[in-house]
Amino acid sequence: MKRKLLTLSVASVISAGSLIAPLSGNHVFAESLKQKQRNVDSNIQKKMAEISNLDAQAKEMEDTMKEITTKVDDTNNRIKETTQTLNDTKQEINDLKAKIKQTKQRIAERNKVLQERARSIQQNNDSVNYLDVLLNSQSIGDFIDRAVALTTFVNADHKILQEQEADKKSLEQSEADVNNKLEQVQQDLVKLEDLKAQLKYQIDDKNSILAKLKEQQKAAKDELGSLQDQATTLAEQEKAAEAAQEKERQAFQGTVGGNSGSSSSNNSGSSGSGNTPDGPVYHGTGSIEAAISAGSSIVGRSPYNWGGGRSSRDIQNRSFDCSSFVRWAYAMGGVNLGSITGTSTNTLVYQGRAVNASEMKRGDLLFFDTYKRNGHVGIYLGNGRFLNDNSSHGVSIDSLSNPYWKSTFNGVVRRVVE
Repeated sequence: MKRKLLTLSVASVISAGSLIAPLSGNHVFAESLKQKQRNVDSNIQKKMAEISNLDAQAKEMEDTMKEITTKVDDTNNRIKETTQTLNDTKQEINDLKAKIKQTKQRIAERNKVLQERARSIQQNNDSVNYLDVLLNSQSIGDFIDRAVALTTFVNADHKILQEQEADKKSLEQSEADVNNKLEQVQQDLVKLEDLKAQLKYQIDDKNSILAKLKEQQKAAKDELGSLQDQATTLAEQEKAAEAAQEKERQAFQGTVGGNSGSSSSNNSGSSGSGNTPDGPVYHGTGSIEAAISAGSSIVGRSPYNWGGGRSSRDIQNRSFDCSSFVRWAYAMGGVNLGSITGTSTNTLVYQGRAVNASEMKRGDLLFFDTYKRNGHVGIYLGNGRFLNDNSSHGVSIDSLSNPYWKSTFNGVVRRVVE
């Protein structure tokens, strides 16, 4: 009986020993590799999601660019048509000038006839009127002859005067037409300049956005390739480490297989670095002035970076796009408008409360329909000026009266600080 108890005790010790095998260096290394592999897999999933998001943005951008290209083509056609209209108008003005010249010549010729007519009724270098001519008649017959002659003169003179008056009115109308044409030409020229300015901004936005998007796509795919290479290397290292660990277990346990205590912890502790929730809307003009002061401090010193401002490095280098610039400026004023990585014009347009454009105040967010609806955002400064980060000038102060901004601002205003 004692012998059986001893055997059971020894067996228990051996069994217990197999469950609490010592943690070797290979075991620790294998667990470290597994953790690295989980991290790399997680990063691969995030990078794939990022690439998918970039692809979606690229598709949206391509569709938007098609619309912009159509608008550009339409604008070019309108410019071509307007230019032809200008040329036609100039030719018409030249024709009017020729007609005016002819009219003035006819008036001058009639004036000459009237002058000769006046001289014909003068006698002995003294002027006489028609009544004197009649009174000096020698007889009734002479009186009748003179009356008939005078009637002929009067009717001829009256006809000349009527023609003179008609030509003068025609001349005045022609001059009015010329003035109207000139005014119309000037208006057409102003419209052409506005169209050219809008076209320049659209082309700049298009080239800048597409170029930056391609850079991001290439960088993301390169990073994904690097992560996949890391995953392959880690998988090979993990497989080798598990093989070495298995040899150690077999050497320790002999032929006893058993489940060693290598219980893989199913702690899928996803250290989620999710988006930071939006903070509260702040009150007080101090936050507004602090945000504007921070943003104004880099005017002319921060070139536009599509997709920038969403990493600590970009923020340190003051490299933003329009939405990340607004988020950063207000963050410097103590106002949280969203997370660093998750803030865009699509999220900013729901911050604060809507305000009528006629009631906008300093610090309000203004949205512009550039490459898409509400595709650009800036901070209103007052007096028709706003602070923004745009693809043409980077961080700058612009005017709502600028033809491009005037045409793309459709009155969307959000007040994020009361």
